[in-house]
Amino acid sequence: MKTIRDKSVKFLLKDAKSDRPTLIYLVFRYDNGRFITSTGLSVHPFMWDAKEQEAITEAKKIRNKKDLAENQNLNTLLQRQRSALLKVLNTLQLAQIPFDNEVIKQHLDTALERTKKAKPTKDAAPAPETFTDYIERFVKEARAGKRLNAKNAHFSPGTLVNFLKFKNIIVAYQSKTNGSLAFDAFTLSFYDSLKKYLTAQGKTLNYIGAVLNGIKMLLKYAYRDGLHQNTDFQQKEFRKIEEEVDAVYLNDVELQALYKLDLSQDSRLDRVRDLFLIGCYTGLRFSDYTQLQPQNIASGGRFGGRILTVTTQKTGAKVSIPLNANVQAILDKYNGVLPRTLSNQKFNEYLKDLGKKAELKEPVQRTRTKGGVRITENVEKWELITTHTARRSFSTNAFLAGVPTVSIMKITGHKSESMFLKYIKVTSEQNAIMLLDHPHFSGKPAPVERKAVFKIA
Repeated sequence: MKTIRDKSVKFLLKDAKSDRPTLIYLVFRYDNGRFITSTGLSVHPFMWDAKEQEAITEAKKIRNKKDLAENQNLNTLLQRQRSALLKVLNTLQLAQIPFDNEVIKQHLDTALERTKKAKPTKDAAPAPETFTDYIERFVKEARAGKRLNAKNAHFSPGTLVNFLKFKNIIVAYQSKTNGSLAFDAFTLSFYDSLKKYLTAQGKTLNYIGAVLNGIKMLLKYAYRDGLHQNTDFQQKEFRKIEEEVDAVYLNDVELQALYKLDLSQDSRLDRVRDLFLIGCYTGLRFSDYTQLQPQNIASGGRFGGRILTVTTQKTGAKVSIPLNANVQAILDKYNGVLPRTLSNQKFNEYLKDLGKKAELKEPVQRTRTKGGVRITENVEKWELITTHTARRSFSTNAFLAGVPTVSIMKITGHKSESMFLKYIKVTSEQNAIMLLDHPHFSGKPAPVERKAVFKIA
């Protein structure tokens, strides 16, 4: 009797062309039919190797350590299901039981310790909505425009994606600890325990802080909706934790090097470079500088087409930004219609390739808390470039060029000067150089301030 081998069992994606994670199916073909069942696991199509039937785990293809670890864990879970199905099939074959989808499913569920939920009777009261159920409903309603944020505007797509990520983290944690998903379970004890759980997983302090803050925000929305009376999230101990990290910015010389880089043989990096530089020269967020349209440029010859006006996705604020020659040249290159962008995650990967190609190798010391341990490491600048580097570069370069802080904040949306000064990356030496020509240090008389004259119509 021929033993059924690994290659007889396949994994197929529900939607291989999806731009978001899609379900993975477990498939086995036999003489009289095909057995297919959901693994309950998902993967983004660009992270999937169809030939090898597994998530990509090659370090040269997956540079993000978090993604690499998640893919390795995913493959372990998939292999467990493959092995369980093979064992079931060989057992049925040995017992000379004909293959049948219902029989295979029944034995597989038993092997994987899956319990079938009992169907509720007609008279049974509906189960109360759990916190994770609420998050799913909240996101669905927000995407449909039925829920607005505190500024009475639509939630940004990125915010809603993060809400679903928080839901998945909660489900994974509560499953591991046999915890409840009811609203009353999300207490200060849960807060402390989740913090330790994520720390043990090697997550950074800022990652953990973002998760805790997102959960607190969603508990607040649910409380306002009258779904629970649990007020632990209002305690001062239930707070976002964060630390200042050694983020980088690109100076004008480095930006010019990127601008002049010959990428005629690499259309992918050429597109990434152009979009990124627009962000560096405008201060817009990734969600805004990748969605620019011709109508965002002042029309009718006004200001020589050098004013960009955008209503930002995250805050709903309307900002107007003067454009330099490099941005105008990039816009002209695409006739005002910028190329379609990639996901933030994929864009960040390509930015590393771009920075390496441009030889942005300045040594940078990075210090952060990861897995509860303060770690300092020396890396090259290109390794730290992300989509957010563009916005930080704009702010820092404008500040060093002497642009008034209030004018920069008008573009970046920072509400206080203290927050803005924490955001920019200016060394003590750069600050001293800026002050050399100040009258207090140079001994030169201060320039006469010219008062603006406004004509009242």
